[in-house]
Amino acid sequence: MSKTFVFPIYFLLMMCCVNFAKAQNDYATIHIMSKGMPSRIYMNDELVTGLNKDEALEYKIKSRGRITITGLMSYGRAEGAVEVKDGLDIYIVIYGTSFTNADLKRWEKEKKNFVSTVVLEESSSAPIVKNNKSSGPGQGTCFAISPNGYLITNYHCVENAKEVTVKGIDGDFTTKYGATVVASDPSNDLALLKIGNKNVKFETPMFGLRSSGVNQAEKVYALGFPAATAMGAEVKITEGIISSKSGVQGDVSKFQISAAVNHGNSGGPLIDEQGNLIGVIFAKSTIAESAGYAIKAGYLETFLKNVDGFEYPAFVNTIKDKSLTEKVAGWKSEIFIVESN
Repeated sequence: MSKTFVFPIYFLLMMCCVNFAKAQNDYATIHIMSKGMPSRIYMNDELVTGLNKDEALEYKIKSRGRITITGLMSYGRAEGAVEVKDGLDIYIVIYGTSFTNADLKRWEKEKKNFVSTVVLEESSSAPIVKNNKSSGPGQGTCFAISPNGYLITNYHCVENAKEVTVKGIDGDFTTKYGATVVASDPSNDLALLKIGNKNVKFETPMFGLRSSGVNQAEKVYALGFPAATAMGAEVKITEGIISSKSGVQGDVSKFQISAAVNHGNSGGPLIDEQGNLIGVIFAKSTIAESAGYAIKAGYLETFLKNVDGFEYPAFVNTIKDKSLTEKVAGWKSEIFIVESN
């Protein structure tokens, strides 16, 4: 997927390692500064941490290879890439829209303006660079939200895509349907898609949309297609609880959940025991075991109600009295694979 670099004026993204010296314990180090605004930091689309205003990150990493780093703020995003090689560390400073070579002296000068540094380490069980990562199309999950061919997924699954396709409709994973992005909310990582084929219709949503009243420790289920190429084209379901009613750095638009999520789960639904939609999966933690994140359904509701030309559906839960097996079977018929090139 091609990327367009957009850098808000107050955001500084810096990656720094020690040149020509092999890092201790086989670690390289990525230093990131968030200047002027709080931000959430992603590496290869995995949420690493949140940074407060004028706070720096020192991230020790064993992964090698090309790593895309994104800083997401309430009003925009900054993005760049670095090639981490064994025994060779890299200095890169990003100001505005340009990459600039830097050195340790320049880093130390900039660091004086920052109030604190967060020190984190890459988890060996969740490496930033996956050895089995495919070089093919980007893959995520989407689900039907309206009878007229509309689906929901994550913005990062389709961002700057030249082509978006959906497969799995009516259980057919060989036929791909072209889709367009009709609206997006990058700050909350949401995108509304529409199938181009007018003959494709979905059932009226069988689930309720629960936009409030979700409590800590409630049981939840994440559904989606993690690593579909390797794990197969069948919806996977994982069970967990609401670990926290806020995300990284107290982000109230997100839930932290214990249900396992992985690459490919992005854009899938998070449901409660009654089968209500309570969130949209968008990330997993790279520094904590069994920690994933979902955008709260209330933010999805606000997004959909503000899309011009979109008829907001009546969400009525018609499966609440069914068994869990029947609820999941109903949901599975509305969840698909989304791919982007």
